[in-house]
Amino acid sequence: MSLTLRVLTLNLWNLEGEPGRQSLLRDAIHDLRPDLLSLQEVARTSERDQLAGLLDGTGLHGIHQLEVLDAHPAAARAGTALASRWKPTEVEAIALPRALGAECAIAATIRLPNGQDLVFVAAKPTWRLDAEAARLAQVKAIAELDAKLRRAVPTIIAGDFDATPDADSMRYLAGRAVSEGTSVHYHDSWTVAGDGGPGYTWTSENPLALPVVEEAVGQLPHARRIDYVLVGSRHHHPDVSAKILRSQVVLTAPPVSDHYGVLAEIEVAVLR
Repeated sequence: MSLTLRVLTLNLWNLEGEPGRQSLLRDAIHDLRPDLLSLQEVARTSERDQLAGLLDGTGLHGIHQLEVLDAHPAAARAGTALASRWKPTEVEAIALPRALGAECAIAATIRLPNGQDLVFVAAKPTWRLDAEAARLAQVKAIAELDAKLRRAVPTIIAGDFDATPDADSMRYLAGRAVSEGTSVHYHDSWTVAGDGGPGYTWTSENPLALPVVEEAVGQLPHARRIDYVLVGSRHHHPDVSAKILRSQVVLTAPPVSDHYGVLAEIEVAVLR
């Protein structure tokens, strides 16, 4: 039995912008019908639960990092979350090393309708342009979390990595770089099944991102691909395939956040 999973990652930009943006976000997520959802900069305060509002009516089971990790001052404003169409059987989260804030990874073990178990990881490493050394340490911690938890179905990791494909952190995850004698391998959905373009997800051409780019980078124009859906290697999952059928940059017209989203369709099939 095979099934196709729709996996979406999106940085929500918490509650910034016009109030009406939240309804646009909710409608956009409903329309894309994801089975697995990785969200970053998700607001949860005593006054507002952004995750609950966005998932209302979707049938998705959501988990915010504040539910599984000790509270960090930055997470009280905006943390990482994941959601799944099937209720996770286990959830584990880690605070990422060398963090500048509430950077974390949340891993959910999910029993799929085909009876196989999948580990889905929502991740948010450090954002600063000068923090690639920290991001490399952080993606290694994410890979180690996967190695600890992985099941038969190839692991799916999705999130805002704040690193371009040529950065050491992403080259490490893609199996093209070694760090301290270690190496791993994940498939980048855009590289496998994108449209052949640059796939920019954070760009000054997005009017919602422009003021953020001006403040954080200070150079215009600016465009980077920093949001990813990654799929585990066959080397660690020989009995179940996870073929990336399509990868798209979504939520661009109109933009609903300072990031565009990435939507991947992944066909899971038992081989033996």
